[in-house]
Amino acid sequence: MSIIWTTKTLYLAHSRSILLILIYLVICCCGWMPDTYTKIVNGIGKIKTTKFIGNSTHPDHFIVLYQDNTTVLLGGRNFVYNLSVFDFTERKDNKIEWTSLDPDSEICLLKGKSEDDCQNYIRILVPLPDNQILVCGTNSYKPLCRYYTAKNDEYVSVKDVDGRGTCPYDPEHNSTAVFSNGQLYSATVADFSGRYPLIYRDPQRTELSNLKQLNGPNFVSSIPFGEYVFFFYRETAVEYINCGKVIYSRVARVCKNDKGGPYQSADRWTSFLKTRLNCSVPGEYPFYFDEIQSTTDIISGKYGMEDDVKIIYGTLTTPSNAIGGSAICAYSMRDILAAFEGTFKHQETMNSNWLPIPEDKLPEERPGKCVRDSRVLPQNIVNFVKSHSLMENAVPAFFGKPILIRVSQEYRFTAITVEPQVETLTGDKYDILYVGTDDGRVLKVVNIATSSQAKAIVLSENVILPNNAPVKQLKIVPGSGNIIVVGRDEVRLANLNHCSQMQTCRDCIMLQDPHCAWDYHNAVCENIDNITSRLSFVQDIKHGDEERCRIPPSGNKKIPIYKNDAVNKITANTISEDGNGDGGDKSRNSKECEDAVESNEIPTGCAVQQRLVIAGTLHFVLFIACSLCLVFGFVAGYFISKRFQPQPQYPNSPFIEQHNHLDRLTPRANKSVNLNVPQNPPPKKDNLDVSKDLNIASDGTLQKIKKTYI
Repeated sequence: MSIIWTTKTLYLAHSRSILLILIYLVICCCGWMPDTYTKIVNGIGKIKTTKFIGNSTHPDHFIVLYQDNTTVLLGGRNFVYNLSVFDFTERKDNKIEWTSLDPDSEICLLKGKSEDDCQNYIRILVPLPDNQILVCGTNSYKPLCRYYTAKNDEYVSVKDVDGRGTCPYDPEHNSTAVFSNGQLYSATVADFSGRYPLIYRDPQRTELSNLKQLNGPNFVSSIPFGEYVFFFYRETAVEYINCGKVIYSRVARVCKNDKGGPYQSADRWTSFLKTRLNCSVPGEYPFYFDEIQSTTDIISGKYGMEDDVKIIYGTLTTPSNAIGGSAICAYSMRDILAAFEGTFKHQETMNSNWLPIPEDKLPEERPGKCVRDSRVLPQNIVNFVKSHSLMENAVPAFFGKPILIRVSQEYRFTAITVEPQVETLTGDKYDILYVGTDDGRVLKVVNIATSSQAKAIVLSENVILPNNAPVKQLKIVPGSGNIIVVGRDEVRLANLNHCSQMQTCRDCIMLQDPHCAWDYHNAVCENIDNITSRLSFVQDIKHGDEERCRIPPSGNKKIPIYKNDAVNKITANTISEDGNGDGGDKSRNSKECEDAVESNEIPTGCAVQQRLVIAGTLHFVLFIACSLCLVFGFVAGYFISKRFQPQPQYPNSPFIEQHNHLDRLTPRANKSVNLNVPQNPPPKKDNLDVSKDLNIASDGTLQKIKKTYI
């Protein structure tokens, strides 16, 4: 019985818990909305795209090698494809074919690699003076670089050079390269197994097997800036090794004029330093997004400040075995440079904590600083950089926190690109970000930044690549609204301009897209990049306030907001190009409504009044619905608790207890006590001995004793 009792009790508690959860969800649904939501969601096939497939039977591992205003060069399997940025038309005459030699392919197969691995995947292309280009490929796990020269609209091979340290062995290795000041900087691996990473510029490189410099890095991007070249990557944090294993995002730098150190350090960097990138939700215990996935190029803007600020956007995620979270953080180059001017970290012994080094223990000349000739540096400074390349201060997020956070088990951010400083009708400028995910989506985001904070608005979420293929790379086609979406085996050209989908002024304004503005004259949502005169257009990017639809661009006439295309046409016909009413073609009701709006009086039958009545009705219905949900929840809980209320184990126990109490209150003098015990039943073994001399008091003591034993 106790088990049944416990089961019923648990079931009742469980039912009440479910009921309370349902009531809570109803309240949340009625009274709470997320801060950041997606305004437009387009599934697969909703966005028209132009697809390019280089090899339909084998993997290509595409990558954008080079892009200008008319051309995009794609690196793939044994080919460099030349495409038009406007319609992805392939220019087959300018295609470069470069396959691995048979001996290289055979050796690759003997080392245990597959036939698809033992191909030449083009990873690097650098334009050079005198109509030359430098192309590097994996070459069947034996990296090779080749110089080409243009002759009669064809590229002719000039010479081959060793590509180890410049080009990766595996097309899926996370590597990066950048060409600056006539030299190629690369970050990749230096061996067949991929165990020895390095940052390389012939002949300088990072230390081999020095975990304090590079500890299992995944390189993301490389960017030249000023007298430095910066490398962004993620790696196992050596300063956290005594507490476990964790991945940190890093930014490292080397000097462009670094010529190596003296003597045995001639082929080593003397200026290599690195620090952590901090992308976290602030608080007493910050929540970190520690794994950087991609970055944009450096862009310049005011962002609510007086002077221009140079920033870089990056996508960062949580670990793969943690809560699925992604974030976009911005970092200013000023903060990055300041972090490298701070203190250095130091570990006294192998098991010691990493602590900042006091300034009095640093060498006289600051380590890692760019000098005229690094080959004459003192050996103690070179050794210090080799063992103390990690900085104490992390680079903070530019706006103090991520500008966008997405927590989802469906996807994570993988790639990002930016259309910087898109100018609006008012002269304000905003950055438009395009973010790729690991399931084929591309998010269009606008960063509305002020001097105190940044606010990201997700304009649209679009599935571009089929079969949940991850987005590997994103590129902007300037001036056209087109985006190049790169997957492993296909590349698509997509237009993410949604102005034509907005049918009303309200929808166009509330979209908050810097590209879109409402045209009062033609009653359409237009792309402002395609217009010549902006007199009849209106938009509101900061607030998306639909009230702007009431005020034409001239500002001297207020009109109501209409909800359908037919009324939009009427509105367009009753307003002249300069914003003034014609008066001749207006109907009587339209005239009354406009005059009423100007005088803040709303007569019966106006569209404004209908809109206000509808809005008030919706608020009233919403309040009644929430109230009914609460009442229904409490009533249902009451009946469920009554239905499953457990019965007592002894249903007659209250009556027995009451009967005993009544017996005790009855006077004993009026009761007769029968001491005769029947002889038929066998005598019981107890403490009552019949032969014992019992002293029976007149107050009924024996009766009490007998009742107790009975």
